Amino acid sequence: MTRKYSYNCVVFLCSSVLILVLIEIYYRIFDPFPYFCKNEINAIEHGNLLEYDSLVGWRGIPNKQIFFTTQNSRIIIKNNKYGFRDIEHSYLPNLKPSIIFLGDSFTWGYEVEFNHMFVNLLRKQLPFYEIYNISHRGFGTDQELIVFKNIEIKNPLKWVILMFCENDVDDNNSNFRYKKYKPKFKIINGYLTLSGVPVPKQDDWSDTLSYHIESSSIRGYLKKILLSSYLVHDLYFRYNNFILHNRKKPFINKTSNNLTITIKIIDALKSEVEKKGARLIIVLIPSKYEIENFKNYVPYQIEIIKICNELNIQYLDLAPYFKRKFLRTYYRIGMHWNSRGNQVAANALLKYLCTIE
Repeated sequence: MTRKYSYNCVVFLCSSVLILVLIEIYYRIFDPFPYFCKNEINAIEHGNLLEYDSLVGWRGIPNKQIFFTTQNSRIIIKNNKYGFRDIEHSYLPNLKPSIIFLGDSFTWGYEVEFNHMFVNLLRKQLPFYEIYNISHRGFGTDQELIVFKNIEIKNPLKWVILMFCENDVDDNNSNFRYKKYKPKFKIINGYLTLSGVPVPKQDDWSDTLSYHIESSSIRGYLKKILLSSYLVHDLYFRYNNFILHNRKKPFINKTSNNLTITIKIIDALKSEVEKKGARLIIVLIPSKYEIENFKNYVPYQIEIIKICNELNIQYLDLAPYFKRKFLRTYYRIGMHWNSRGNQVAANALLKYLCTIE
């Protein structure tokens, strides 16, 4: 009896370990969730990723390369000679038609490796086009308009693709975002007028900002070892998220943002694009709240689609493509796409562009 009991215990223990190992393998392949302690996270920007720009507020440092670690991933950021997270273009005229991408952190590839960015995935599928990515983290549509007006493209321009995000309206209505000053358009006598230029320069642009380093402890080491398991890290995250969710008030989406400035900016961008013989396409990036069916959330795209129809601008709403996916397309922490989300966006864009060829 004792031998049989011991045998059953061993079988149960081995089976449990095997199941846990298989679950861990599943996480690492299909739903990775690595743990980075606070001392590893490099959330600083001034002096190592960005530099002051008197016209748009900030821009990438040309030819800069660093390791960038967030709560979700560790990647390499490398800028080209113009400060964009893009390939090096010859800027010599050739017969390849050009596609320009304008956008913020989604298009810039926040938290994903260069080869996983949807623009670069699309570039592989469209080798007969010269694709430019002149986006940057934190940019609003206003800054994207300014960048586009000042970019020089030698190739014939076919499409300008504006990746529109939910926070762009707030960006366009403000002259100070993400702890940095930026320009702001105003409407004076019915005309769009740029104000706040040159952009005020803050004192901390001259140096790399420091961040708090936690002292090492036995508890910290044990936590790091334990959470190195993707399964354990996910359970730990879900527990904390459950506790935090129960303390928060129900989410109610705010749809009362003033769209007047944004409408004028989009209209101005359309005019600039058409002056260069190209076509403007607006691609709407769905909020994580919408894809995860957050209660009381109203998709912001409803209002932007109305603007597109009024201004006769072609648009693509990515939400239906993301809603079809079972596996996670957004990181657990924050609001950005993981590599799978970038793949969904690339596939949707490729399909759409082929239909309007």
